Amino acid sequence: MSVARQGIPLVARNGASLIVSRITRADLAALQQFNAELSEATRQLFLPHAYDVATLARIVERDELGLDRIYLLRAGPEVAGYFFLWEFDHPAPLLGIGLADAWQGQGLGRPMLALLINDARAAGREAVELTTVLTNDRALRLYQRAGFQDVGVVENRAGDGRILRERRMFLALRPGATPAPRDFKPPV
Repeated sequence: MSVARQGIPLVARNGASLIVSRITRADLAALQQFNAELSEATRQLFLPHAYDVATLARIVERDELGLDRIYLLRAGPEVAGYFFLWEFDHPAPLLGIGLADAWQGQGLGRPMLALLINDARAAGREAVELTTVLTNDRALRLYQRAGFQDVGVVENRAGDGRILRERRMFLALRPGATPAPRDFKPPV
């Protein structure tokens, strides 16, 4: 399922309707607000890159060029979730999912993850990879239920420059696909 720029609906456990859409240049301020409102605990789990205007403009540009596939999940004007496949033009794009604190536990992670996996599969990618903080048990369970395999621990550069030890997970979409060596860092 590919998402057009106008979006598709998702319904949270609490009955709220949200809309998934591809990122646009008009979304930069809303994405900055999303990051600013994350709790420190959530930001420790999800800080994929800096949120300054220049970085976000490059993120949007990479999506427009087809290098990445980037989505926002909105509850009205509020960004409830930010999720992506970086290096979408590679055989194994790198997946990331972040939800605002108020939307965690609302059953949104699974459909967001499915959308990304389906995009990669429809584009003929061999696999999807991700990293997750070693202590993020909720995300680990979600990824394992989706079929991701734990392939070890790697160093990942967070959006604030910190180097984190994270769990590397791999989902083969084609028989025989295996993890290739790669650097784990923001694309911009």
